[in-house]
Amino acid sequence: MAEEPEKEVPVPKEEDSNISMLRKDLYAREEPEELKKRSKELFTPKQPVVLPESKVESQPDLVDAMTGKMKKRKQVLTWVGIGIIGVVIFSSAIALTMWYRGTQQVSSSQIGVDITAPSNFIAGGIMKYTVTVRNNSHVAWGAVNVLFTPSSGFIYQSSTPSAQVSVKDMTVALSGLPAGQAETFEVSGQLLGDQGTTAGVSAQITVSPEKFPKQMISNSATASTVLSAIPLDISVEAAKTAAVGERIAAIIHIRNLGDTPIENAQLKLSPDPGMDLATEDSGFSPDFSVLDSYWNLPKIKPLDQVDLYSVLYVQGNPGDTRTLGIAINKSQNNQTYTLRNIAHVITISTSQVAVTQTFNQNDQGTLIVSTGQSIDGAVNYKNIGTTGLTDAIMKVHFEGPGLDVSALKLHSGSYDPKTNTITWTAASLPELQRILPGQGGQITYSFNILPYAQFPPSGKNQKLIATASLDSPDLPAPTGQTRQIISDRFAMPVQTGILLATDAFYDDGRLGIQSTGPLPPQVGQQTTYTLRTKVGSTLNDTQNNQVTIVLPDGVTYTNQNYKSSGSIDYNERTNTVVWTIDPLRGLTGRSLPLEELDIQVAITPGADKRGQEVQLAQSVSDSGKDTFTGNQVTVKVTDMPTTRTASPQNGDVQ
Repeated sequence: MAEEPEKEVPVPKEEDSNISMLRKDLYAREEPEELKKRSKELFTPKQPVVLPESKVESQPDLVDAMTGKMKKRKQVLTWVGIGIIGVVIFSSAIALTMWYRGTQQVSSSQIGVDITAPSNFIAGGIMKYTVTVRNNSHVAWGAVNVLFTPSSGFIYQSSTPSAQVSVKDMTVALSGLPAGQAETFEVSGQLLGDQGTTAGVSAQITVSPEKFPKQMISNSATASTVLSAIPLDISVEAAKTAAVGERIAAIIHIRNLGDTPIENAQLKLSPDPGMDLATEDSGFSPDFSVLDSYWNLPKIKPLDQVDLYSVLYVQGNPGDTRTLGIAINKSQNNQTYTLRNIAHVITISTSQVAVTQTFNQNDQGTLIVSTGQSIDGAVNYKNIGTTGLTDAIMKVHFEGPGLDVSALKLHSGSYDPKTNTITWTAASLPELQRILPGQGGQITYSFNILPYAQFPPSGKNQKLIATASLDSPDLPAPTGQTRQIISDRFAMPVQTGILLATDAFYDDGRLGIQSTGPLPPQVGQQTTYTLRTKVGSTLNDTQNNQVTIVLPDGVTYTNQNYKSSGSIDYNERTNTVVWTIDPLRGLTGRSLPLEELDIQVAITPGADKRGQEVQLAQSVSDSGKDTFTGNQVTVKVTDMPTTRTASPQNGDVQ
């Protein structure tokens, strides 16, 4: 088949071209032939190349490129769509799987915990807590454990269901809990705490799903309660003003206004500095703990009342105030809680007379004394008012043990053994007949503190109190009150004494540590002895009591010992044995047996010791702190044991 000739596309003539016409108008001149030729080529449209069918059929790789691209694009879009659908299906499957697994698992947020407790509570009453556990998951719980931790002032009494109780908390295992269900744990007990404080509790819940018993999931909750004062009415019946040194009698009334008894409580007194409790006064209620400053209260039934009596003295300047704190306390688990407290304030007033005492020239109101010590006493008085005083009477009254009357020396006045009082009147001391404003004087006397053996064998922490008072009919009498008697109180705590003794002996085995070696000791041969030390305290307890035994050169410690109490430590470099007893109880060696330490020592005498005795201890001393007076007490042994004192007939080295 003959090919058809290509059709030529007519080319517009140059004269028909608008551009040519424009060019002619612009330039108004003939263009060169070469430029015309280029312009013709430039503005002549090119014809598309048309391949013969035979060529098209014989060359398939020349198929239209755009068609191939479109096919590839469709294929890509198809696979992309398939991928998106696959991702959607996969994601949906994962989401469904996670949702299903989520319905079969338990998280801490799905453990509902709630503690029911009152926001306010009267300390000392019976508190009831309710812990509610709710299963907010989609699966059943096989195990539900509750760990309940109350405040330190909570005393457990009962619970539902029954719990295992420890010092700090209580645990209980609840029955299995289905999905959406709740279970409760109730616990009750007495709640103590300081007035106005907050008592906090917590509950930790641990659960295990039935299908996953080894899995443990926990959640917790807390609650708090503000504690208010117990229903007690406390009032004080005492003067609100007092002169320096004046005796103040205070009556404390305690009434139970609640509907439950109050048991095992203490009434604690906390006086300000400058305010002294006269516990030795006959008007002071008995069974008062001087060290802890409280009475143990009896059981107070509803609407019952307890009255306690206290005697006070104040020191200071006119216008000063002194506060007596009064608190109801309860102790539990080595902790003391204040359930109720009040305060009574006393203002120091001016007085007509100033009375002061000194003992051994000490005017501070307190002097620590020792048994057997000599004491020089003085009473100073002065009229600081504006009117004269006539027929004055001065007295010094002693309370508590310690006054050795046999050693009492008076320059005037007389002592009454029935009342333990020294009295001076104008009959024996003319200066007391009239004391003009600004005038005064001093009265002196002396006495001894009793030897420790004459103190009561069953009482610790002894104190001798001397109260000086001046009375005159010219002293003012406040309206409705008795005449004011000016007084001064001076305390003399008696310091304990340490009993210390050391000896040595050759023990044949009957006393516990058998001695060995020749007796009498032989040159070049070892002989062992028992060195015995005994220690005691005549009155008070001592802290960190240490007996120090220094051994001489040539005397060695064999590490054999016996001790009644305490611990020992040996320093080989200093050849020293330290025996520590903490505490060393008061009255040890009097109403209690002496503490004893036996150590075995060895000697190997040289020829230079032949015919001589060997000293078995170089020094023995004791030191401890008196818990009543706060002073350090020390004592030393003066006579050291030797081989002669250990065995009088066989003490010289042979």
